[in-house]
Amino acid sequence: MKTSASKIALITLLLPLAAAPQAPSKMGQRTTTAPQTTAPPTAPRPVPSPSPTPPKVNPGVAPAPISNGPQYSPAQLDYGSLWDGESAKRTLSLTAPVAGPITLSFPGGGLFWLAEVREMGPVTGGSKNSATSAVNNSFQRQLKARTKYPVGTPVSPFLQWNVSAGSQVQIDVVFRPLSHPQGSTGVVEPGVKSIIMGLSGPGVIQPWSIHVTARGTFNGSQ
Repeated sequence: MKTSASKIALITLLLPLAAAPQAPSKMGQRTTTAPQTTAPPTAPRPVPSPSPTPPKVNPGVAPAPISNGPQYSPAQLDYGSLWDGESAKRTLSLTAPVAGPITLSFPGGGLFWLAEVREMGPVTGGSKNSATSAVNNSFQRQLKARTKYPVGTPVSPFLQWNVSAGSQVQIDVVFRPLSHPQGSTGVVEPGVKSIIMGLSGPGVIQPWSIHVTARGTFNGSQ
């Protein structure tokens, strides 16, 4: 009976020890560390180059139109002041945009007279054998046609010439004031005198027309 009681007491003491959790052995224990992930380096983003800024457009200014008319000079024939019987000649040069007929409206007679009309060919290079300097002969025009009109003789109010492409028309106009013009019974008083010449012809898009004033002052008799 004593032996049984001793076994029961021993079992009672050992049960709590068996139920208690045992600490893990440190022998062979490995500590694992989670691998650290490193973010890949960020590539630099290309900076877009700024696009050229378009020019500002002024809404109040219309775009330049396509040139349809001729090139001519001067804008006005100015003769200055002349006395009775004196004369002066001025030349209007005109280059048409295309080939074709050019019409001149000339309200002359009495004081202003058409003297000569010339057609000069397109600009060409000068001759290397010219005795004058190369600067003066690098560009020149050759005379293609010429029509002379006697000063003092009235001409038709409308004259026309066929002009080639690239040619230049040169129109000579003479201002010769007279106190008593031939064939007139009146007397021309001193003062500013003028006429308006008109020229027209075919253009690149549509026909063109211009007006050029010839102006001079008559001083009267000396």
